[in-house]
This record gives sequence, structure tokens and C-alpha cells, in this order.
Amino acid sequence: MKIAIHQPNYIPWIGFFDKIDQVDKFVLIDKAHHSKSGFLNRNKIKTPEGEFMLTVPLKTKQIPINEIHIANNSKWQEIHWKIIETNYKKCPYWSDYRNGFEQIYSIKWDKIATLNIALIEHFKSLLTIKTELLLESDFEIDFGQRNSRNVNITSYLNGDVYVSGTGAQVYNDPSEFHAQQIQLVYQNFKHPIYPQRFGNFQPNLSIIDMLFNCGPETINIIRHNRL
Repeated sequence: MKIAIHQPNYIPWIGFFDKIDQVDKFVLIDKAHHSKSGFLNRNKIKTPEGEFMLTVPLKTKQIPINEIHIANNSKWQEIHWKIIETNYKKCPYWSDYRNGFEQIYSIKWDKIATLNIALIEHFKSLLTIKTELLLESDFEIDFGQRNSRNVNITSYLNGDVYVSGTGAQVYNDPSEFHAQQIQLVYQNFKHPIYPQRFGNFQPNLSIIDMLFNCGPETINIIRHNRL
């Protein structure tokens, strides 16, 4: 059984869903601590002026993700939705997908984890990915930190293959995986080039860009480009 693990990011990029699609179970570690350099509350879309970072305002940040509250003293939902609408309403599949996203952005979310998980589930449904999503907090177990956390979660789920992002090579300890008879493999993601609006192709955007431009073919394009 293949397992992958990641924080529940905001409107994640394409590689996030490529990894979900490759495994049997995908664990969202909502008990991890928020990293300022991460994408828990931000991600990029494309505009005529280039990439633009959408950022959800947060209250206290340096606590477990599932305890972080959104700073709802601004109309960030309306602002994000207006920016998305302005830049994607002329895309081929805008009318197919707009209602679902508009509904999500109409809700006043209290916590960033709850918002992100709802968005990830919605993306997964649109992409017709069947992988089971699990929340670390639902297990009520302390799995440890960093490499040990990933090993322990995979072992607990009876996984024999752990699919890791390449960025985790700096702290992955292959010996820990080997000791638990878990094969450590790395996601070999090749970013697809697909039709976009506004000039030259811009990679590493939120998957929302690909969905509005490519529609139902999005998941097929991702799989076709998989190494």
C-alpha cells in the first residue's frame, strides 16, 4: 500500500495532486506546526501582470495547523474570489467550475485547516481522484516529528511504500523506513505545459489555473506527463 503525507495547503499546486493520485492513502498532517515559508495560507495564480500570490490572513501562526484561526476582520473571501473571477472568467472551463468555488468562498471559515481541507476535497472530486484522504488529528496519536512522523504514520496504516516529495530529502532517514520494511520512493514530478492565458507559460501555480484552462483533461495531462 502506498502512502503519502503533506500539510493541507491552500489551493495547492499541481504537484500536490500528482502525489495524491499516485497513492492509496494520503494523510493531511493538520497537527504539524505552521512554517512561514510554506503554502498553508497562500498560493499563486496568473494575471496579465504575471503571477499573483493570494494570501489568507491568519491570527496566531506558530501553533499546530488545526488550531490556527483565520483573521476574519477583512473581506478576504470576497477579495480572493473577485481576483479569481477577474483573471479566469474568460477561460474555457470557467462556467463549468465557478459555482463550486464561489460557494466555498461565500462561507465564513474560522480555521485555515477547515478551509483548506474543503478546497482539497473539492479539487480531488473535480479531478476524479479516488485516493482516500485522512487527517492526522483523527487518529489521536502522537506520531512524532519530521522523518519519524512519516515512518510511524505509514507503518500505522500498514503501508509498505512511502512516496515523498524531493524537498524532504534533507531530513528523510532511509534507515528508519528500512527498519519498518517500508520502501522510500521519491515523487518524480514533471510539470505539464498546458494552455494558459496572459502570455508566456508560467509553472508552479495553483491547480485552479490548470482546471479553468484544461477542464476534465487536467488529470489526464498530469498522468501523461508523469515520469
